[in-house]
Amino acid sequence: MSDWWTKNMTRAGARRNWRDGEIDADPYLMPAYTAGPAQDLPRRAAGFIRYAAIYRDMVTVNDSSPLFGVWTWRESIRAYKGVSIRVAYRRGDTKEPVIIVELIHPDAAKNVLLHVSFDGADASARWRSWSKELGLPALVEDRSGETRLADPKLGGVFLGEPQPHKGASALSARRPLSFGYTGRGRYWPDRLVTGARPHAY
Repeated sequence: MSDWWTKNMTRAGARRNWRDGEIDADPYLMPAYTAGPAQDLPRRAAGFIRYAAIYRDMVTVNDSSPLFGVWTWRESIRAYKGVSIRVAYRRGDTKEPVIIVELIHPDAAKNVLLHVSFDGADASARWRSWSKELGLPALVEDRSGETRLADPKLGGVFLGEPQPHKGASALSARRPLSFGYTGRGRYWPDRLVTGARPHAY
């Protein structure tokens, strides 16, 4: 049953339609809570509503249906691939876009909605904030349902002990008394030549 629902949830058409209102969980008020009806037709027909509590290290979910009862499960935040942002449309109308921020799990049945916005005013900030607060990658989902990193990196950066340059001293940050390699002082009188071009430094 779960596999059948997962296939329906991952269909591109199902994920591009939104049939309900806005959702806005605050990443700076943990635990954050969200609630929303299922968007795929089979689970929606069964009356499923997902109640989720998002902690910094775990997600606790109650999937409630008047027909099938309540299914409770929890998942570690580390099991999620990242926080994605995608565009859907209200009731299939391509003239009314909806911006959705979502926790993405390898098993699509465990995805958790974090933010749904009709005007998109706070969507980008919420997306970045959720990614930062949960320590997960920021993802972008394309029209086919594939996700990719929003900020791809070419490699890792390794931090080590600071290595002072040769000859460093406590006075190195002071304003120098001379320019360049001339060794000449800054305010020598012979640097000012009346009626002529001053010497180059």
